[in-house]
Amino acid sequence: MSTAEPPAQVQPVASQIAQALGESERLPQAQIRRIVQACGAAQAQAWLGEALAIVERGGLATADGARPRTRGGVFFRLVRDALRADGRMDQIDQIFRYRKPPAGAPRRAAPAKRTGPKPAPAPAAPPATWAERGERIAASGPEIGKVTKVKVTLIGRPGKVVERPDFTLLQMKHTGGLPALPKGIPVPPHPPETTYVVYIGAKQWRGVAEALKQPDDILIVEGTQFYDKEFEAIAVFATNTSTRAQQQAKRAGGA
Repeated sequence: MSTAEPPAQVQPVASQIAQALGESERLPQAQIRRIVQACGAAQAQAWLGEALAIVERGGLATADGARPRTRGGVFFRLVRDALRADGRMDQIDQIFRYRKPPAGAPRRAAPAKRTGPKPAPAPAAPPATWAERGERIAASGPEIGKVTKVKVTLIGRPGKVVERPDFTLLQMKHTGGLPALPKGIPVPPHPPETTYVVYIGAKQWRGVAEALKQPDDILIVEGTQFYDKEFEAIAVFATNTSTRAQQQAKRAGGA
């Protein structure tokens, strides 16, 4: 996860994220600033892109299931889950600043003190490493499950675009670290670069080509994938294509 952002760079990024989420109140805006400050602009923008993609796909329900979360609600949920999975509970408290009980509020009774020697804690199991994954894969044996549907979402900027009459092809590459994952999952120390070859139907491409002429807009591709061994890349066939600006405009218009 990214390191703290220099103070001078926090406010412009926080303002952009707050506007994209439709958050105009002081409290959520302050929380967004603290997220950018603590986790870095790149990580905060990645959470924003993920939140907008989730909302576009139907969103998330509130804890009681009574209604869908707002865009900001989805964003804050992603932040909390990522920090919790990374064991950064102190940062959750710092960002969201949970209030202490009022001075007159009754306090929870302290647990009774234990007498006698304190029992030794159970030894923790050593964390799984990426190098050991082969043993786990082999242990899964021949009982391999079946996948009936594969979905992938790519969020980023395309490079050179190759347009054909019936489809458009472009390549995108993911580099750098992985996002926050649940604690205990083995991950490689240096994740390799992953190349994606994206195939977009002509009609869908016409719907985003003009918007992507703006250098600050972001392409969002949802589709299905498989590994193209010949070119050592993930082939992605787009089923839905849009841009961040288009999604924001759609929500603002109440569509």
